Amino acid sequence: MKSIAQSLIMLALLSACASPPTTFHQLRPALSTAAATPVLGVSVMVGPASLPAGLERPQLVVEDAAGNVELLDLQRWAGPLDRMLTQAVAADLSRSLGLASIYAYPQPGMGGGDVRLLLDVRQLRLRPGRDASLEVAWQALPTQGDKRPLASGYFLQSQPLATPDAAAAAAGLQTLVTELGRRLAGELGPALAGFKR
Repeated sequence: MKSIAQSLIMLALLSACASPPTTFHQLRPALSTAAATPVLGVSVMVGPASLPAGLERPQLVVEDAAGNVELLDLQRWAGPLDRMLTQAVAADLSRSLGLASIYAYPQPGMGGGDVRLLLDVRQLRLRPGRDASLEVAWQALPTQGDKRPLASGYFLQSQPLATPDAAAAAAGLQTLVTELGRRLAGELGPALAGFKR
């Protein structure tokens, strides 16, 4: 009986030492509402996307009410944030513009495409319980011939966060990335329609 009691005490002590599980977050393309299947056309490579210093890490980086930066060790991105951003934007653009030939940079074995869409993320702030904000300058450049931008623009928007948790912060950023893709489609679509290879 004594050994059972000792085993139960040890089990209780060990379970008290167990750390909480790590939660992983993703940025995903918006749910498709397009009825038609995208077709091949102008080849667009989205990226690379540059991130502000300090954000190229697996942990979510958040700001507290005083503006202090905190790394959430148990709240992580499922992959490199810059790569997830370009993948989500590329998929959203592909669906919105009806072009199957829009890819996220890098694509092994593929050239640079006909057009390179560069994303300069100037600010990405997650403030749990307050808001998420995203500021991006972008340029669409032909990869051959005349290197003048086909289109360029600027995106700055914030999204209120209903709750002070990491999941709400990641969801707020997801909403902003979806809106970025929507705006890019509206501004880039006419330039791509007139693009000649």
